[in-house]
Order: sequence, then structure tokens, then C-alpha cells
Amino acid sequence: AILASAAGLPRDGHPTGPGHRIHHIRKQRANERRRRLEQREHVAKVQDYLASPEAAAQHTKLLDEVKKMNVSERIAAALVKVIEETESHEVHAEFGRRLSAAPGAPPPTPPPFFPHAWDAAELGYLDTHFSDAAGSKGGTLQYMIDTVWIITAALLCFFLQAGFGLLEAGALRAKNAKNIMLKNLMDACIGGLVYYCFGYAICYGGASRPDGIDGNAFSGGGLFKSTEPYDGEAHDGIWFGVDVGMDTGGWFRTTSNYWMLIDVEEDEYYIFLFQYVFAATIATIVSGAVAERIQFRGYLIYSFFLTGFIYPFAAHWTWDPNGFINSWGICDYAGGNAVHALSGCAAWMGAKALGPRIGRFVEGTSKSLVTVNFKPVELAQHNVPMMCLGLFILWLGFIPFIGGSACYVNFQLGRLCVMTTLSGCSGGCVALAWGYMTEKHASLEQAMTGVLAAMVGICSSCGCTTIWAAFWIIAPISVLAYRFGLWFNIYFCGKFLGGPVDDPLGASALHYWPGVWSMIACGLLSDPDIWDATYGIEFSGRTTKVEDLTLDDFSGIFYGGNGMQLAYQLLSVVVITLYGLASCFLLFYGMKLCGTLRVPEADELEGLDATHHGGLAYTDTDVHIVPAGLRLRKKKADMDATKDGSESPEGTESHEA
Repeated sequence: AILASAAGLPRDGHPTGPGHRIHHIRKQRANERRRRLEQREHVAKVQDYLASPEAAAQHTKLLDEVKKMNVSERIAAALVKVIEETESHEVHAEFGRRLSAAPGAPPPTPPPFFPHAWDAAELGYLDTHFSDAAGSKGGTLQYMIDTVWIITAALLCFFLQAGFGLLEAGALRAKNAKNIMLKNLMDACIGGLVYYCFGYAICYGGASRPDGIDGNAFSGGGLFKSTEPYDGEAHDGIWFGVDVGMDTGGWFRTTSNYWMLIDVEEDEYYIFLFQYVFAATIATIVSGAVAERIQFRGYLIYSFFLTGFIYPFAAHWTWDPNGFINSWGICDYAGGNAVHALSGCAAWMGAKALGPRIGRFVEGTSKSLVTVNFKPVELAQHNVPMMCLGLFILWLGFIPFIGGSACYVNFQLGRLCVMTTLSGCSGGCVALAWGYMTEKHASLEQAMTGVLAAMVGICSSCGCTTIWAAFWIIAPISVLAYRFGLWFNIYFCGKFLGGPVDDPLGASALHYWPGVWSMIACGLLSDPDIWDATYGIEFSGRTTKVEDLTLDDFSGIFYGGNGMQLAYQLLSVVVITLYGLASCFLLFYGMKLCGTLRVPEADELEGLDATHHGGLAYTDTDVHIVPAGLRLRKKKADMDATKDGSESPEGTESHEA
């Protein structure tokens, strides 16, 4: 409780989520606007008084009193001005003190002000005073610290795009290296376009109501009932973050527009930047699952919808104080469910709709718990050191990805950064041991995926579990969850779901199953002390009344909890999973129906770099680098020339050798 108070935020709703931070800033801004309105009303009263006959009579009366002192006209006028200025400053200061002490109360009625005492500087006094007091424009040290930290975290998280690109390009064949790097580049570009235009509005759009709350349970913005007459002003958020403003029988809609950040004020920009980086990560995760055979235009289409529509709704449900999942009191601190489980569903559905790459599965029989009528073939990785470099970049980016998820500097920051780092260490060690047991050698690829799986596995649970639990329990089980996901894609799907799922990077297994385990871990290992300091216990969406909730309802089962938290964690996983599968089914199978999903077989064999992007990523003519399709095409041309009776081209023998 002390730590929560030190954070300077109320413990209602979802205090550490990005949505709550945005609402906190907007509530401060609403309070500042109310104070400014009160001060302007006061200034208007003063100006009205100055123009009134009473003010002139007051001035004349005071001047007559001074003249009785037998002084000249010039000295009398000077004395009157001094008296008026002194009284004006005293009254003004007293009014400011009263207004500061009771910001919600009606402004006190000031005594008369004198016409000669007012100038432009004095009329701006209250503006300056209350602007500094509110601090929402950068007037507080806390705001400046938050801004610097979150922008730094956003820049490091943006570098995740480079890590994903290197990891994916190295794990694929050389003939598709340029294709996968271009896709990662366009994830950042398309993601920025759509999140700027409407993604952020769907996540967190809407102007604050008088009580500082905006939005609705489904999307950014909403409607609310007001007894005040409609005046055309912004009263509340709206559906999908935008509206035109109208009176609908007492249900007021706002004129505010959060599309393209039109009505987003400067003090909120740093949060937008961090949230954009989160959103762009979604499409990048999926790119590895659909690699080497998806059409480029199909990739752009799914990146557009996934970043601009599918993810923003899930983010609003999870992190906005009005989101229905958020109201259940679930712990998804850094997106184990809203980011990783959702992207895992999208990756699985995309790979399922595309079908396996040519040569990935061949005729035969194989068995791993279940027997299937095919044999999986591991296709070559063309640059494992590139993969390892990408892994280190991802490890670096994951630390601010999790540490910055609160969107302000809170008491969790240092603990989260340490937990993220140590979880990666634990996952790498466990995966290396797994590689020794299964492959009989030290596997770099196994160790790299173990590091990533472990960090995904704490994205939800980091907000309410201890470091020792993350290192010794959550991270190791995350590695096993990833291995289960690989088995599920090949053998379970091959046996029971119509055919195996070819996921070249294992993205669906790496992000969905550890993400789900992270949600479950909250229900098992949630520490009541950490939970209370981070979230509190006031959540209105549960079946239990708010006043009847206790810490036992939010504690992990191994900490004496009653299991309610585990139930709500699982319920939120089911919601996001069904939503992700359904929406991505419509997206990918819709593109498949329109013929915009998979490239032709000939293009896939030759490589997408040569057939779609103007040439190979590498200029080296080494036979081990040149894609097989180009070698076969040159060999066929040489054979055709020999059949025509022409002389064999120079170097044909050496090339074939």
C-alpha cells in the first residue's frame, strides 16, 4: 500500500497499465481545464465590474477622500493608484489560495477590484499559477522523468525490429533473405501508418468526462448519459475513437477526434510512441510463420489489419480501465496475452492457411506420441551467426519492453528489468540442457529459442510474481511450453487437424504457449503483497461485489489464493484466443479465397528475392549461396544449347561440378 501511494496514482482500475496512465494524464488535464474555466469566469466578472458604474463611483469616492488630505490633484491620483494596486494584489492572491485549496468548489466571490490596478500581466496571473500547479504540460519533475524513460524504452523496443529481421533472415534460406528483411521494414512503416491513423484511437481514444473517465468496454470512446443540456462540447469518448458530435436523446457524443492524433495533446505523445512500438511488434512476430511463400501484397494486407484493427481492440479490452477484460482484474502486465498469445494465434492461422513450404514434409511415417503419415524435413538455415546477433538485440529490447509497460516510472521498474534478464538466462540454460538430451550435442539454436521463450513467459506474470519464481519455475516451464507448441503444430495438427502446420520460425509455438503459461502462472504464483502494491483489489467486473473482494481473490493458489484469479486469467486467455483465431481466420482465408495469399510454386522454388524483389540479397556467386532454382535454370539452359548442337558454354562442366 505504501509503494502504491508512492507511485502517486489511485489504486482503482488498472493503475500500472498504459490505459490507466493515459486516463490519469487526461484526468489531470480535465482538472486543469476546469480550473482555467473557473479563473476565466472570475476574470470576466472582474472585467464586467471594471466597466460598471459602480467601479467608476468607487474610484471617484476614493479620489474625493484623498483630496480631503489637502494634496494636489497629481499626488491624489498617485495615492489612489497605489491603494488600488495594493488591494488588487491582496485580493487576487487570496482568491488564488482559495481556488487552489478547493478546486472543485465554486469560485469565491472577490471584493471589488479597482480599474487602474489591472493590466495584461495581472490578468494572466491565474493562468500562470494554475498551469504550473497542474503540471500536465511538463511542469513537474515526475512528468519529465516519465517522458525521458518511456521515450528511451520506446527507442530500444523499436530496435526489436532489427532483432526480428536478423533472426528471421538467418533462420531462412538465402534466396528469401531480402524478402524477409523488407517485410520487417514494412511492419514498422505500415504499423506506424495505421496506428497513427486509427489504431491508437481504437485503443485509448476519447475525451475525458467530468469524472476523468472515457471510453467503453469495447473500444476507445463511448456514450454516457448526462442530465445537462446539449451544448455541442466534448462530453465523453466515442465509439472507435471518433465522432461528429450530436445530441441523441440525452446520450451525448463527443466532438473529440483521436484519429491521426488530432485531439491528442502534447503531454500524451510519449505514450503513443511506446504503444506504437508494441503494436508494430504484432505483425513482425507473424512474419516468421508465413515466411518464404506468402505474397508480398498479402503480407501488406494482413499487416495493415492486424496492427490497425485486430490488436487495438484486444489492447483496449486488456489495458484500458473501461475494457471488459481489465475490469475482471487480470494481470497481463506486458502483453503475454494481448500481444504474444494474440500474435501466436495469428501466426498459427496464417501458417495453416498458407500450407507447408515445398519440401518441408515428405512421404513416409513418423511418430512422436502419435503416428503420422509424413516425415518432417528440416530446411537449411543460411546464417546461424546472424540469428544469434538478432537474439542478443531481442534480449536487449525485451528489457525495456517489459520495464516500460507501465508507461511511467514506478516501483516495479528495477525489479522488472532484473527479472527479464534473469529469465532469459534461465531459459537459455534449460534449453541447452534440452538440446543435450534430445540432440546429443550443445545446440545454439535450442539455446536461442529458450532465451526468447522464457522472456515471453514472464510478460504477463512479471507484474505480480517474484524474481525467484520467474527464474526457477516460470522460465523453465516456458521453454517446455514452446517445445509442446512445436509438437502440437506438426504431430497433433498433422493427426487431428487436417495436416501439419509449417511455421519456419516456430513463432506460433514461441509466442502463444509461453504467453498462455504466463497468464496461468499469475493464478498460481501471484504474490499478494506485490499484487496489492501494483493493482489493488477494486475491480468492478467480477461476479463478487467490489466491497466483498479480498486479497485472497487475487492471490495465486500457492500463496493461499482461492482460485478466483486463476479462473479469470484462464477466461481472458479463452477470450483472446477465440478472438484471435476467428478474426485471423477471416483475414487469411479471405485472402486465400481472393488468390492473394500464396506465391506460385515456381516463384517459391526459385526464391522470392529473385522473383519479387529484383535480385538476390547476396552478390557472391559461390554455388552454396546461389539459390537452387537459379542453378537448375542455368543447367537447363546449358542442356538446351547442347541439344541444339551448339558448343557448350564456357565453364559449364565446372559449374555442374
